Amino acid sequence: MSTPEIQSILANVTKADIKRDPFPHIVIRDVLNDELYQALAETMPTAEYISEKIGKKIVSNERYNYMSELIRKDDTIAQVWKDFVAYHASPEFYEQFLDLFYDDLLASHPEVEEKYGKLRDLRVGRRGFDTHETHDILMDCTAVIGSPVVGTPTSYRGPHVDKPYKLFGGLFYMRLPEDDAVGGDLVLYKYRSDDHKFYASKSEYGDSRFDIDPQYVEEVTTIPYSSNVLVMYPINRYALHGVSVREITDHQRRFVAFVGDMQDMLFDLEV
Repeated sequence: MSTPEIQSILANVTKADIKRDPFPHIVIRDVLNDELYQALAETMPTAEYISEKIGKKIVSNERYNYMSELIRKDDTIAQVWKDFVAYHASPEFYEQFLDLFYDDLLASHPEVEEKYGKLRDLRVGRRGFDTHETHDILMDCTAVIGSPVVGTPTSYRGPHVDKPYKLFGGLFYMRLPEDDAVGGDLVLYKYRSDDHKFYASKSEYGDSRFDIDPQYVEEVTTIPYSSNVLVMYPINRYALHGVSVREITDHQRRFVAFVGDMQDMLFDLEV
């Protein structure tokens, strides 16, 4: 079977699609054409496969990441995945993101171009292949599986802000048709007041994560975990989000994560 032509997830998105409440973001349904989406959905690696490849034991409701450079080097992964992650960690895709959110980035990070130079002139590399010694921003497109939930319903992660050295984040949901699990939706929040405090914890990679006690935030909207749905946003101190509680289920939660990592923090969070 031939490999479908790769389509950018932002190919048909415009500034008119940007939602402003509670922070700038897009929610786009039926992002990819059916041929490409089905080719990706049918060949997406499982939690068991990723677990074995990265050496991480499977436990309840945990996240298993298969980063783009691992996908590109894996001879058993379908070519459509190699092509998809290569494009979505490329300078071309970065430029498409800027076409949408450039003004919002400058509004939330007014000094970013003084520090790094013009955002459109940044040297774009691939996370896991290039380094910040030679590139300003490192892109990644990661296949992610959330493992089944056993024992007790849990949330993978409550309200938080993504790491402050990330310029943007994106989630492309790939729910299977037979997945009847309850929960695992994306929740967007806003602060209840200026009187709030983050707490830092360590991620599996040893860097800090910035979470906030739910008492300091209130839910604004919920984006259901579904198939062929894209959520993307610039990262700043107001981009609060989390994952709703997943009930007990045998199903895996499947999505693709998009990131662009800068070398230094773009903003500060009090902890």
